[in-house]
Amino acid sequence: MSSWTIIFRASGLALVLGSTALAQGPIEVQSLDALDPLEVGLPDAALGISLWDGSDADMASRVLALLPEASREGYASPALADLARSVLSSGGYPPAGGRGNPGLPVLRADRLLAAGGVFEAYDLLERTPNLNQNEALSRLHAELAFATGNTRSACHSADALLRGREQAYWLRARAVCLALDGQDSAAELTAELARNSSEDAGYDTMLYALTLDGSPPQALPLIDSGLKLSMAFQLDSETDLDTLEVSAAPGWLQRFVHGRAMPAPVPASEPAQALAAALALSGPGRTAGLETVLVQGVDRSIAAGALSGLLDDAVAGDRFTVAARRYGREVHTIPVTRDTLGDGYRFALAALLSGDLRTASQWRDALMDGPPQPQPITAFDETGKPIDPLDDAMMVEVPPAWVPPSPRRMVNLDLAIALARDRLSGDQTAALLGAHFEAYGPSALPDMLAFNRLGAGEVAGLRPALLLSAPATVGPEVLAMEAAARSGAGAEAAMLAIAVLAGSPLNAETLSRSIVVLDQLGLRRAALDLLLERLVARAV
Repeated sequence: MSSWTIIFRASGLALVLGSTALAQGPIEVQSLDALDPLEVGLPDAALGISLWDGSDADMASRVLALLPEASREGYASPALADLARSVLSSGGYPPAGGRGNPGLPVLRADRLLAAGGVFEAYDLLERTPNLNQNEALSRLHAELAFATGNTRSACHSADALLRGREQAYWLRARAVCLALDGQDSAAELTAELARNSSEDAGYDTMLYALTLDGSPPQALPLIDSGLKLSMAFQLDSETDLDTLEVSAAPGWLQRFVHGRAMPAPVPASEPAQALAAALALSGPGRTAGLETVLVQGVDRSIAAGALSGLLDDAVAGDRFTVAARRYGREVHTIPVTRDTLGDGYRFALAALLSGDLRTASQWRDALMDGPPQPQPITAFDETGKPIDPLDDAMMVEVPPAWVPPSPRRMVNLDLAIALARDRLSGDQTAALLGAHFEAYGPSALPDMLAFNRLGAGEVAGLRPALLLSAPATVGPEVLAMEAAARSGAGAEAAMLAIAVLAGSPLNAETLSRSIVVLDQLGLRRAALDLLLERLVARAV
C-alpha cells in the first residue's frame, strides 16, 4: 500500500452553525451566503456559538496572532495542540466589528493548521461561504485540498477565484488542473504566463512530465507546497513520503508529510526476523520497520518488542508523549506475560496517553500482582482416573516470585491514572502527589500548585517550597487572560491561555493560573490532560 493511500481523512464533516441571526423585533432569516466564515464550526468543538461575546475584532486579531503560526514549528505538546484545534474549530457569532473582516478567518485557519488541524481546516474552508472573494483564504483551501488529495476541490477554488487569479500560484494551479483534464496545450500556455511572473524550475519539471507522458522525473524536485505534493503523487501514486524533500515547505506541510498514518496490518511469516532486522536499522527505516512488526497479527508477543524499540527511540529523542499517543492504542492487543511486563510501566503510560484508561489500569494491576500463573496440567490414566497432580511428570515449573516495579514508578502510574479519572480530591491522591513531589522536587512545583488550585488535597511540603522559591513573574498575556475570563470573553481567554502554555519555560504562576482559567471556561478535561502529559514526561 502506498504512503499516499494510507493518509486518510481523520476529521468529521463540518457543521454550519448559526444560520439565523437574533435581532430585536422581527426575526431576520439569513441566507447561507450571509454567514460569516467565523460562524462555521466543527462538531464537538470546545466552545459554543457565543465564544466571541465580550471581544471586538481588534482583540480577536491580537490573540489569534499570539498563537503559533502554521509556517513554523507548531506545538511541542500534543495535548495543547488538541486543545488549540478544538478551540479554533469552534464556530459562532463574530466579535464586535468582525463580521466581514477578511483577515480574521485567515488567521483562524492558519492557527488551526499550526495545531495539526489539516483536515479540520480543510473541512471548515470547504463549507465557508463566498470563499472565492477572499484570495488568502482561497489559497489556504487550495493548498489543503491539493495536499490531502482533494484535487477536484482545489481546482474549483482556482477556477472560482474572483480577485488575484492572475498571480503566479493560481496560474500554476490552473495549469495542473488543465493537465489533469487532458488539456495539455492550455496547461502549457497557462504555465508560460506564470513563468513570465516568476521562475519555478521544479514545478516546470513536474508539469512537463505530467503533460508529456505522466512518467515521473528521475529525481523529484523540492516539495514546497501542497500543489507540488499533489503533482508528485499524480506522477507516481506509490511515492514513498519518506523520500520526499520537504525542508523548504511550510511547517504545517512538513508535519503533515512526516506524520503519516500507521501502516496497515500485513502478513508477516517471520515476525521475529523482521523485528531483528528493524532493530538493526536507524532513522526512518527503523521506525517504519518497527511499526510494521507492531501492527502484524502473527505474534503479538513479538509486537511488544517492536513497541519497546519505538518507545526507546522516543525517550532518546525526548518525544515519549508524542510516540505514546501514536502507539498506545496497540497496548491492549499485547499479551500480559512475564516478558512483556518488563516494559509494562511504559506500556501502561502509553495506553493512558492514548486515552485507553481501561488497558492502563489492567497493566497497572499486572505490574503489582505479576503475570497470570500457569495452571497445573490435568491428565487421566487409562482407566479415566485423574493422575495425581503431585506426580513429578505433571508438575508445572513454578516461576520465581514476582517483584513489582519500584515504589516511585507505581506512585507515578497511580497518580497518572487518578488524573485521567479526575480524582484529585481525597487523602489517597494527596499522598500520591506528596510522594511525587518529594521524588521530583522543584521541577514538579508548578504542577503541584496547579493541582492545588484545581481542588487537590493538601500536598506535603508544597507551602514551604513555594515560600522558598524564587519570585515568579507573569507576562501581560496572563493578566489579559484572567481579565478576559472575568469578562466572559471565552474565546479570547482560551486563546490567551493556549498562547501562555505554548511558551517556555512555565513557572508556577503562569502554569497554574492558565490551568485555572481553562477550568473556569469549562475545559477542565483539557487542563487535566495537559498536566497528565507533563507528569508522564517526567515519569519516563
